[in-house]
Amino acid sequence: MNTSTERYAEIHEAHRIHIRATAIMVFVIYWLMVFTYPNFFIFRPNEETEVLRQVALWFCLIGWLLAAIATPILLFASSGGNKLSLKFIPLTAMWWPASLIFSQITVVYLTGESYINYLVDYPIFLITDVAIPVLVMWKWSQLKESVTLVSNN
Repeated sequence: MNTSTERYAEIHEAHRIHIRATAIMVFVIYWLMVFTYPNFFIFRPNEETEVLRQVALWFCLIGWLLAAIATPILLFASSGGNKLSLKFIPLTAMWWPASLIFSQITVVYLTGESYINYLVDYPIFLITDVAIPVLVMWKWSQLKESVTLVSNN
C-alpha cells in the first residue's frame, strides 16, 4: 500500500467514525428531549376534534420518530458504505421540521393564532427543530460527496 492510499484509508476511517458519532449524538439528543419534555412529543392525535389538526399531529408524531430513530440508523448504515440509505436521510431528517411547519400552518388556519413562541419559551427546541436537521443535511451532503469520490476512484 502506498502513502497516498494509506492516507486515503485514514481519512475515510476518520470520516466514518465522525458520521457514526453524529448518529449517536442525534439519537441521544432527541431521546433526551423526548424524556425531558414528553408532552411535546408523546400525544394522541386522535384526541383532536379537527381532522386537519389530527393529520398535522400524525405527521409530527411520525416526524420525530423518524428523526430520533431512522436518521441515526441511516447515518450508521451510510457510514458503513450502504448507498441505499443515503437516499432516505433527507426524508427522515427533514420530515420533523416540515411537519412542524405544517402543524403551525394548521393551527393558524384553525385558530388564527400561532404557537411559534415555544421556541422563545423553550429555546432548547431550536436544537431539535432547526440545528439537528441542518447538521444532518450537511453530513448527508458530505456523505454523498465521499460516495461520489469513492465511486470515481
